[in-house]
Amino acid sequence: MNEHSEKEPWRTLRALPATPALFRPYGHLVAPGSDAPMPANAGTAWRHDITAFETDTRPGSRQIASLFETAPQALPLTVRLLERHAFSQQAIIAMQGESFILAVALDDGEGRPDLGTLRAFAFAGGGVVYGRGVWHTPIIGLGGAGRFFVQSWQAGTTEDCEERIVAPFVISAG
Repeated sequence: MNEHSEKEPWRTLRALPATPALFRPYGHLVAPGSDAPMPANAGTAWRHDITAFETDTRPGSRQIASLFETAPQALPLTVRLLERHAFSQQAIIAMQGESFILAVALDDGEGRPDLGTLRAFAFAGGGVVYGRGVWHTPIIGLGGAGRFFVQSWQAGTTEDCEERIVAPFVISAG
């Protein structure tokens, strides 16, 4: 039996500023200037490579690029759902410098979120690439409607995105 009510938050997470070092156990950050850009388009642009995605070798799996539009949410926010992509990394990048919050947790080795590793991060633009199998909240856009570029491998099965209801927790501003 859990020591907390399934309706009452069991923990409040203060959103930490997203830094490469703090986020490293969960994946890596994406931001212009984080890696050496390459000149492109006859010198009129700079190309910032996000990552070389690890391949998902499941039959029928293919790399998918999506645009997500989010409704703004306000902090503090009670969260009850985490998701993961067991066979793929996932990139989530704010397209217009949107602010957003996310919470992440490592896998416990048995396909469940390890809530002892649960952390919340605040972003003012940029993005992340989650490591394969990292549990995370859906995109939590702040301040206004947002647009996010999302990329992952998908095979068209329920294994592409596992969702798990967890004990409610609150994310608050740092």
